[in-house]
Amino acid sequence: MESKQILTSLVLLAITLAATAMPGSPGSPVKKIPFASQIEGWKVLDKKRIIVSRSPLKNYLVTLRRDCHQLGFTRTVGISSSNNAVYAGFDHLTVKGQRCPISAINEITPAQKDNLTRL
Repeated sequence: MESKQILTSLVLLAITLAATAMPGSPGSPVKKIPFASQIEGWKVLDKKRIIVSRSPLKNYLVTLRRDCHQLGFTRTVGISSSNNAVYAGFDHLTVKGQRCPISAINEITPAQKDNLTRL
């Protein structure tokens, strides 16, 4: 009986690890990026996703509602905020005059950030 429990535990662990490794929206969904004034940098992944960093340990995957066509060709990105926070579903990026609404924000680990930027 004990070997069945171990096997079941291993299968559940494998499923959990596979789910976290799948592309899409890694990390924990959050409603906002707090302390927007402390944003230190950003990294474009594609026309619809950008990683915003507050520190090496505080990173957020920002997903836009639609493609932001100039995102891959810019050196500057504006980001709106309200009460020193960036809110999903309310705030937006501004890239070369194009307003790109934010649909989702996921807090990601440094390892998840490394995996996303390696793709």
